[in-house]
Amino acid sequence: MQMKTVVFQSFRDEGRPDWIELCLETVQSWASRQGHEYRFLGDELLERVPRLVAEKSEGRNQIVADLGRLLVAREILEEGVDQVIWLDADTLVFEPQALRLEIPQGSPGYAFGREVWIQKNTSGGLKAYRNVHNAVCLFQSDNPFLDFYIHACLLIMDRVDGGVPPQILGPKFLSAQYNILGFPLFESVGAFSPVVVQDILNDGRAALDLLLDTSPSIPLAANLCASLSQSDEEMRLVCERLLAQGARLLPRSDSPL
Repeated sequence: MQMKTVVFQSFRDEGRPDWIELCLETVQSWASRQGHEYRFLGDELLERVPRLVAEKSEGRNQIVADLGRLLVAREILEEGVDQVIWLDADTLVFEPQALRLEIPQGSPGYAFGREVWIQKNTSGGLKAYRNVHNAVCLFQSDNPFLDFYIHACLLIMDRVDGGVPPQILGPKFLSAQYNILGFPLFESVGAFSPVVVQDILNDGRAALDLLLDTSPSIPLAANLCASLSQSDEEMRLVCERLLAQGARLLPRSDSPL
């Protein structure tokens, strides 16, 4: 029997770029293909977060959204659904027929994503960093982690005095937890950094090849990192190329695929 699943996303109510709309459409279509319910929230996701957290985030809505998605996930689970899945609004699903966001039976009932982040090092070469990310999150109804995660976020923000690291409630916290707990990770939803996006735009290979060399599998969807993006026109072109060619765009130039 299929689990009752709700996929939800959020983005600001006003001024959504065309490429973000396109990303949202791909997730909604993927959810429908999987037989999942889809929900979209605008600014009300941010309104779920306690005022103190919003004030201490110093205008960084990403920090507020990191907690907001958890509070909404808990609300949805309290309705009696089996599981909830969150995907960031700037996540493009370009291989919907192959993407499966499922965790092994007997696992602790929650999962996040793994990113291979490619960026230039101090000498100008490329380096890969492996992190846990929350652009994709899955929580089942009996999971033991969600309440703890919410508690930890509130505690962290209560202790903040001064500037807040932008990923303190997301990748920084989750990567530290993963090193101890080793919970399930989705390898199929990657993160395309600006240098990877530039390769897609300019038919480059260096960053793409390093991404693929250090990834366990070829991504089937990707967080395109709106906060670090190129122009809206360039991001629309990246989306269109990925949707037109899918994973065929990604294999190494010397791959037989």
